[in-house]
Amino acid sequence: MIQKIRMLSAGLLLLAAQTFAQGTTRATRSGDNYTLSNGAVEAVFSGQGRFDIEKLTLNGKSVLGAGANLAPWILYYKGPQGENPCLMPEHAAYDGAAIRDDDDGKTLVFTWQLTLDYSTERYPVRMYVSLPDGSELLRWNIEADLPEGWMVTDLEFPRIAIDRPAGGKVLTTEGWGVEKPLDIATFEARYPSHASSMQFIVVHNPEGAFYYGTEDRRGCGKTYSAQCTRDEVIFSDAIPASAGWIDEGTFRLPWESVAGFAPKGWEDAVVRWYRPFTYTTEWGGKTLASRDIPQWCYDADAWIRARHVADDTLDAVRRAAALFGKGLGIHWYYWHNHPYDTHYPDYFPAQPRFAEMIRTAQSLGAHVTPYINGRLWDPSADSYKPDRGCDASCRKPDGTLYTEIYPTSKVLNTVTCPSTDIWHGKIIGLVDRLQRELGVDGIYIDQIAAAAPEPCWNENHPHPVGGGDFWYDGYRRLIGKIRDGHLQEGRILTSEENSECYIDLFDMLLVVNTPHNAENCTIRPVFPMVYSDRVITSGFTYTPLSTDLMTNGDFRYEMTKALLWGSQPGWVDPRYLMSKEAEREARFLKTLMDFRRGLHDVLYGGRFLRELTPAGDNPTMHAPGFGDDAAVLASEWQAPDGRRVYLVINRDDKAHKVSLPGAGTFRINGLSGKRIDL
Repeated sequence: MIQKIRMLSAGLLLLAAQTFAQGTTRATRSGDNYTLSNGAVEAVFSGQGRFDIEKLTLNGKSVLGAGANLAPWILYYKGPQGENPCLMPEHAAYDGAAIRDDDDGKTLVFTWQLTLDYSTERYPVRMYVSLPDGSELLRWNIEADLPEGWMVTDLEFPRIAIDRPAGGKVLTTEGWGVEKPLDIATFEARYPSHASSMQFIVVHNPEGAFYYGTEDRRGCGKTYSAQCTRDEVIFSDAIPASAGWIDEGTFRLPWESVAGFAPKGWEDAVVRWYRPFTYTTEWGGKTLASRDIPQWCYDADAWIRARHVADDTLDAVRRAAALFGKGLGIHWYYWHNHPYDTHYPDYFPAQPRFAEMIRTAQSLGAHVTPYINGRLWDPSADSYKPDRGCDASCRKPDGTLYTEIYPTSKVLNTVTCPSTDIWHGKIIGLVDRLQRELGVDGIYIDQIAAAAPEPCWNENHPHPVGGGDFWYDGYRRLIGKIRDGHLQEGRILTSEENSECYIDLFDMLLVVNTPHNAENCTIRPVFPMVYSDRVITSGFTYTPLSTDLMTNGDFRYEMTKALLWGSQPGWVDPRYLMSKEAEREARFLKTLMDFRRGLHDVLYGGRFLRELTPAGDNPTMHAPGFGDDAAVLASEWQAPDGRRVYLVINRDDKAHKVSLPGAGTFRINGLSGKRIDL
């Protein structure tokens, strides 16, 4: 018996040693090649002649074939005489690699030498590829020494080419999350914006998912790209650089990029790698319970989208409030005297009767949050010249304005820099007047969480020129001022879309711009997989704008998905919803509103885990723009106390008998919801 115990102990020690060895990163040189490996990752790089990735195995998957990775970086420089070269490794002399020992792993330092000022002196570019002990992610960073008077204005980094996966799809974080089939095309997404709410892009097939992302904790602007050819997918991140990233003659990128492969699929990559990162950020480290969100915002459970100050709008609002009862939320558009998307930010005076309509809606138990824009200034607005809109505007490198034209108005709007006191004062003044003169329940400030930042080269603004974190910082300071000294008790702030770096600034986010097409664009619940426990959302996508379209299945599908993913459903024009032809749809939304009121213990602070399709009598139904899906849909959540809960919704008129794992078989009535505690 003693001998058996000794053998067992020796075996356990050997296993522990092997496990430690597999998790500990080794950096080795063999001939001209350098290798980083730790059991989960093996990356082999050429150390002489020219840079290349000879081998890249991630979690047992070799992702490289015969393709080359000769240009991991592209740097755009600006010199004191107007020089503006675009430089890459082929323009430099490659010095090879060196091994650096880190406290938690190993780093390979690759160096190239550039000639910039035509002297005999050379200026190195250093790329760092790190592999921490036990990590499944390879980490990348870069820096470049500069002559006096030079700067890096833009870069593309890191550029990584992998084999194109057979039957692959690309997943971006546009809105809720969007999946498209790979094609011979370039898939791009600007962050932070509705097009890229989070900092990663994934290409996947049934064999697993290649994950490419950044861990930037300051919300800097960047554009993720996956360029797909017949044989490869080339990942890159285009970054407008900031002059503030240069210190003592060296440009340094202030974050690391990561790459990895998840054999279990994209969901596993998102939950295991990205979700934990978000808790290390300023915006992601706050729970809902730690924030002072008015209770009525939690209790809204459904929203309508009132438009115009007119009798038919008020009548529809009255009837909607009567049907849905106390707590209904109202986003109100077109309330100012000028046409939509014009004369911003000159909203006042409000149209006659608007204040009266607000009071009427509030007397019926509803809550009103009017629309304003937090980013655009119309150069034709009366305020633009006297209030120095020109001085607050973002500037391109040539000094011109960023100018946008929207199809609803077809007029010019300039993009305003959120770092300026001029713009802060303008938005704060609007917030004060909306509360004081109209008595609103909240303010809906559009585009902050929807539109991407622009690099600003206005040297008179309080930030380094170029890109960087000034946009993120400017909006955080603006909203902080509003909350600290201007937002009255019981009022909320809302923005449109869900750029992650602003989620803690707003009480609720309206998420409705996610594209969808039944043929080649599918909405996936990427955002709720990451942030469902730290944010309140409303909406799903744009709802139908006619009575005929309201009743064709689209609306019911949207409302079903919204609730299953944790969002407050609705955001629908009450003029169409409250028509006689849409009575069934109105009743369905009312049913979902009542159902959701019994789910607050799960949805607020709880985690969305996955979608499910119940088995059994579950026929397929068509939803225009979304395609075919099951009549009965479900999702699984984990409540804050750890309980697992199924949410089930039947969007069909008929009852169905279905089953879910661990819940057995059950009957669910037509146009109804069901909660199952596991």
